[in-house]
Amino acid sequence: MSERETLRPNFEEVLRTPIRGLGLRIEGSLLEPFVQQLYRELERKNLLRFRPAVYLTDEWGCPSGEPIIGIPFYLAQPELAQLERETNDLEDAREIMMYLRHEAGHAFNYAYKLYRTREWKQLFGSFRRPYRDHYRPVPFSRNHVRYLAGWYAQKHPDEDFAETFAVWLTPRSAWRRRYRGWGALAKLRYIDRMARVLADTDPVRRRGQPDMTVDEMEMTVAEFYHRNGEEIQSRELLLDTDLQDIFDASRRRKTAKPAQAFLQSHRKAVVDKVTYWTGAPHPLIKELVESIEKRLGDLNLFVDLNRESEHLVHITVYATALAMNYVARGKFVQP
Repeated sequence: MSERETLRPNFEEVLRTPIRGLGLRIEGSLLEPFVQQLYRELERKNLLRFRPAVYLTDEWGCPSGEPIIGIPFYLAQPELAQLERETNDLEDAREIMMYLRHEAGHAFNYAYKLYRTREWKQLFGSFRRPYRDHYRPVPFSRNHVRYLAGWYAQKHPDEDFAETFAVWLTPRSAWRRRYRGWGALAKLRYIDRMARVLADTDPVRRRGQPDMTVDEMEMTVAEFYHRNGEEIQSRELLLDTDLQDIFDASRRRKTAKPAQAFLQSHRKAVVDKVTYWTGAPHPLIKELVESIEKRLGDLNLFVDLNRESEHLVHITVYATALAMNYVARGKFVQP
């Protein structure tokens, strides 16, 4: 990966180390306060017997049917977090809590086996529906809550429940007011009612089994990032004319700045928002924006800092249009 070539020398030893040899634990790490915050939020909702266990693994997740939450290992150590920040997009504090609430929704569903009940199926659909990574959402549907990026509640009934639970759990979400008149409100009310019913009830399934823990991850840190990096294939985009129209500043102006550096500084915000509103996969949009960045450097284009907002709006709308083309037709650019 080209980005890894620019990493500071003190990362070299970490990259060579097997993940299982890093001695990573949640206890005493940067993650522990977030987990404790999740437990406090559950307690404030009077869920007194539900405390899902957490463990470190390769990505966010809750193994199907298992009331246990997996958290990416790189969040447990500052050096690994910095490595993730320099190679990908590191989750900030807000995003960590969002993911924890979402995964807690899965765990709650599995702990009390709600997905087996008739009412759950009537509200959310069949738990056995095929699970597809690539799905076509209905933008702005009021039958689903909005929480994680990409209209994620529409991906699968299980995700619909987890997203609805996360909105319900979030402090000061004002879900009754925000979702008044929406079809999603019935789902929120269901979760609110079930939380009261199960408040002092032991889970049907108290403990979950993790799929893979950090102690079982024999690959090195470098192999982990190499594997993840190879999952996305590069794509050729015909962008030159469009990019020259968007970044049309003269390099001779005192207020000129290289367009590549400008977009890099706004990459995370652009990727997150385009993903949120289009429903396209986050890795795909990240690759799209990185491809645009590289082409801006190849073309040696510039922005005028006096028109910074204009440039940012234009490139964000442009990336959104490309993403919607992909969602609708399977390609960014049609032949």
